[in-house]
Amino acid sequence: MSATIIIMTLVLLLTLCAPFGVKYAVHLARIKDYPHHRKAQNIIFVVCILGVLLLEGLIQSSGGSGSLASQSKYYQTAFFKVTLISHIFVAVISYILWTLLIVISNVKFRKTLPGKFSALHKKMGYMIFGGLIYTAITALMVYIMSLNLI
Repeated sequence: MSATIIIMTLVLLLTLCAPFGVKYAVHLARIKDYPHHRKAQNIIFVVCILGVLLLEGLIQSSGGSGSLASQSKYYQTAFFKVTLISHIFVAVISYILWTLLIVISNVKFRKTLPGKFSALHKKMGYMIFGGLIYTAITALMVYIMSLNLI
């Protein structure tokens, strides 16, 4: 197995596990264990960012976007293109929102969180969670098609 496939698989597994980790962190918030909620979210976020950076480094070192999937029999299909583009779009938006929420929440923690910001924090959290689920599902689809596993 090549290093490329190993890295792609590791990042896929991370992407698939992220929503479950976030769901656990939400559980911690629901039982009002805010310090552990914060810690879990920060760890999951940092690990996911490192995974994204690793994948982006792989993409760039392989010749740019599309280079990892160009040998796929699905590469030129509309379904693959729409899936890949929507995956990238939702992932980027989700990670931007997640970054904003992490930064703002860490600044406000113990000052005004929980507090006035909590309602927006919760809404953004659910949007990010939905984005992570969509990203995980489409990542799996892109992975399977890129490696011609179906």
